[in-house]
Parts: sequence; C-alpha cells; structure tokens
Amino acid sequence: MPVLLWTPFLPEPMKMNLHLISLGCPKNLVDSENIMGGLAGKDVTIVDEPRRADAIIINTCGFIEDAKKESIETIFSAVQLKKQGVCRYVLVTGCLSERYREELRAEIPEIDGIWGARGIEKLPGQIAEILHLSRRTSAGMKRIVTTKPAYAYLKIAEGCDNRCSFCIIPAIRGPHRSRVTADIVVEAGQLVQQGIRELILISQDTTYYGMDLSDDGHLLVDLLRELETIPDLQWLRLLYTYPERISDELIRQISGSKKICPYLDMPIQHISDDILRRMKRGSRRVKIERLIEKLRVKIPNLAMRTSLLVGFPGETDDQFEELAEFVQQTKFERLGVFQFSPEEGTEAAAMPNQIPEKVKRERFDALMEIQEDISLSLNRELIGKKLQILVDEVDGEDGAATGRTRWDAPEIDQTVRLDANPAPGDFVDAVIVAASEHDLVGELNR
Repeated sequence: MPVLLWTPFLPEPMKMNLHLISLGCPKNLVDSENIMGGLAGKDVTIVDEPRRADAIIINTCGFIEDAKKESIETIFSAVQLKKQGVCRYVLVTGCLSERYREELRAEIPEIDGIWGARGIEKLPGQIAEILHLSRRTSAGMKRIVTTKPAYAYLKIAEGCDNRCSFCIIPAIRGPHRSRVTADIVVEAGQLVQQGIRELILISQDTTYYGMDLSDDGHLLVDLLRELETIPDLQWLRLLYTYPERISDELIRQISGSKKICPYLDMPIQHISDDILRRMKRGSRRVKIERLIEKLRVKIPNLAMRTSLLVGFPGETDDQFEELAEFVQQTKFERLGVFQFSPEEGTEAAAMPNQIPEKVKRERFDALMEIQEDISLSLNRELIGKKLQILVDEVDGEDGAATGRTRWDAPEIDQTVRLDANPAPGDFVDAVIVAASEHDLVGELNR
C-alpha cells in the first residue's frame, strides 16, 4: 500500500499544490521526506489528496515483482488524473525508475519528469525547474517528517556492498556510502527538537556503517555513543543489522545503554549452509547459532527479529524442514517470512530448479503457522506485567490509544492497545491484560 504523506499546515496561499506518494521501504520514505522538505516554500503547498494537486510525485519501489506492479499501477492512476485534467504534472523517481527509466519513458509518455534513486539531494531543484517554481538549492534542505509523531527514521548510509545473489539493491542504489557522523548527529538533534522520541537507524546494512570512512570500520558504535548524548531522545533502534558484522563492541554498547532498545533486527535469510552459500551470504549455521546464543546471554531481555526467504532456487524439502525445525527451536521473538522472487538481473533469477509458486506459498504458510504459535506463547507470558509503552496514535472515536513496547518496531511488529487516551509521543506504563498472536492489550490505571 502507498504511504500517503502527512501534510503540515502552511497558512499562506500558495501557487502550486504538490502531492507525493512514497512506496516501499523506510529508506524510500526518508528520501520522500527530504524531497518534500526541499520543495516546500512560499510558492508550494504539500497536499494530502491527489485530486487537489497540480503535480503528483511518485517515489517508486522496484525491489520485487509485487512492488514493481504496485509502482506501475500508481503511476497509471496518476496519469489518469492528468488525462482528466485534475493535475498538470506527473513526476516519477525512485528504484523502479532507476532500473527501467527508458522503458517507462517510452511506455508512459505522459510522465513529465523521471529520475532514479540516486542524487536525491539535487531532486528538489530539478523538480522546481520543471514546475517553474522559484529556484531551489540543497543548502538548508529540511525534512518534512511524515511518520506518526513519536518516531522518525534516521538514514545513516546509502547503497550496499553486499552481493547477495537474490538482491538487486546494489545495482539500483549503488555501492555503500556512509554519511558523515557529524551530519547524522545534527539531523538527529533537529528531529528530537521537533518532538521525536524514538530514532530508528536504517540503511541497507547498518552494521556496515563507517567501513568506507575509517580504517578500523567501527564507526557505528561511535555514532551510537554520540546519539545517546542527545537530550530528550528516549529510544534508539537498530534495523537491518547483518550477523557477519555484529561485533562484541556493538553488543556491549547495546547491553550497557539506557536508550538503545534491546531489540535487534538481524536478517539471516536461511539456515541451510548450502542455500546460504548459493545466496552468497557471509554466515553459516554454526556461526549464526553461536551468535544468537551470545546475543541472548549478553543483552538482557533481548527481542530478536529476523527475516527468512523460502523457495530459493533448489531449496529441497529437507532443507526447508531444516529451516522449519530451526525456527521452532530458536523461537525468535519477531519473524518475517518472504517468498523468493526471481528478480531480473540477479544471479538467483537464472539459477536452475526454480521452485513452483504453490510450493513457495505452502512453505511460507508453514513457517508463519509455527511462528504464530511461538508469538502467542511469548505474548501470553507478558500478561500481568507492567511495561513501558510509547504511544503512536489515538483513536478519536473510542478514546483508546495504540502504542508499542521497546521490543517492537513500527509498522512491522506488534502493537499494544490501551484503554485510555494519552497523547501521541507520550510514554506510559501499562499492565498487559490480554494477548493474541500479534497484539497486546494494556490498562493504564492498574
């Protein structure tokens, strides 16, 4: 589903209304927020309805087949509005147009401007030129945060140097490029000044941060230490940490921190050594199991999230059973499962023994059933416990609120439904009174 970006109130009458649709991952969302920040000004209003827009900007995703289809459908919907005279311009950027720029230009000539996924800092000026707006520069560009009031994503790097055989991201986003630590810390401070209480660090591989900036390559821990000094920042969360680069130093930093959530998103993709080798992943089963054991010993109350890929070419019944047994034994607190998608331009797409879609779906369903039982059991253990909850949103109709524990990332993990009406961004203590496979219910006044 597209993310329809929140619109700040801008009191002055503007010359042009812009609507931006962001598709795909949080990394894309940060790009969209920067584009909007670079365009907002005295002659522009960012609007939340495409039918109110003079120009529609679509930041596309092209990671897997379903994402490509969604992006193309969204572009066609915008083109229809243009044909109906509702809007005047349709502009396209992002991962899909990085991969298929010429094809899109030829097949959809109604697109007025098309860019890829790189050089986002230059995009506001280029869009302004097409739309005949006042001149924009990248200097002083400020993000317009569109997530719920409590949290924001903090991108620490671009691109990727990993060469997993199933992934097209390095071809789309280019090689890994770490942001300068000082720039990240300044942006983080600005976000917290705007009322953000949780910062979520993202890049394609957050544990690769600094490998291109320092001889020893351990700048991630230094970055975390600096971010922890920001007053009023309550939670720091790490996404997309690769097992090959989770160091003892990083483990100690997480374990000893009062701000870094005891939560680690560590995609392992599979557990069969043969499949991991053909995926071109750096770890093998023994190392993964030893790391998981170390993490759970060294970081108290840790919640681990991982991502798994089923239906990789040549995955046998025995290899899938090995994966299923591993999931049952390990009992990840959070788990996402994906079905292999043969992406054009990847090594895995050309591999023999492609798995039928029906088998992929059956394997997906089997793993999710195992994980639902694990999740329900773990959640039931929380009943009667008092937990700190960060409130994300309030339902104006019934006065209830929805929030998260420190063991849950927004959008991908479970939520806590509260019986009272605190403000978004508040931290509250709630006693858990009910639990399902995916969500908790808490009471504040107990």
